[in-house]
Amino acid sequence: MIKVRNLSKSFADNIVLKSIDFDVLGAEIVVIIGPSGTGKSTLLRCLNYLETPDTGSIEIAGVKVEAKNATPKKITHLRKQSSFVFQNYSLFANKTALQNVAESLISVSKMAKHDALKEAESVLRQVGLAEKLDQYPSQLSGGQQQRVGIARAMACQGKVILFDEPTSSLDPEWVDEVLAVMKQLAKQKQTMIVVTHEMQFAREIADKVIFMEGGSIVEQGTAKQIFENPQHQRTKEFVARSTKSYTSAFDSCML
Repeated sequence: MIKVRNLSKSFADNIVLKSIDFDVLGAEIVVIIGPSGTGKSTLLRCLNYLETPDTGSIEIAGVKVEAKNATPKKITHLRKQSSFVFQNYSLFANKTALQNVAESLISVSKMAKHDALKEAESVLRQVGLAEKLDQYPSQLSGGQQQRVGIARAMACQGKVILFDEPTSSLDPEWVDEVLAVMKQLAKQKQTMIVVTHEMQFAREIADKVIFMEGGSIVEQGTAKQIFENPQHQRTKEFVARSTKSYTSAFDSCML
């Protein structure tokens, strides 16, 4: 489904991504983990050219773009293969939940307004927001806003949905409802690449886990391999620290 080869990205003198290579199979759930500031979100944004890579190639569902000869037409074709869920929701404040989801179908997919609204209602019902169709973002909780963002990504019917830390902006009480929607998508065999700090979620949902540090892929493997038998020392340290933090947080909740 996805092939990434020799992908690199710098901002001025700051090298953010260093010769990234990985593959994603159809219906596979890939979770990218690692310390903050290590290039995870930049990698995700490069996959649909929200950020322009300096070198390398990206291929999604047979559509390939090489950085050295990328054109607006090629980039547009590549972008149509994926949908993006932002960590800060990125909803139109002056549009209802229904209108937010329908907007991209009308403006990007050129769908008739009536059909776009019908499709928007369908996906909003799937994420449990049937009673919130006419609510504006300011009237929704953070978890509900993010579910609108996920519904918008679902409606676009991309071959892969890219999630950029979808729970990082949420209060703890809203995290579970967003993760529940993502788990449901996983059951539906939706191909997903997820950048997250939710280690327990990664353990439960990931077919493949990629551990990044310093702009490079340090190690990748199944969730069981990465969390139970990591091979690289830095992976071992990160997993041990993350597990300790999760256990401490759980113990605090039980007090």
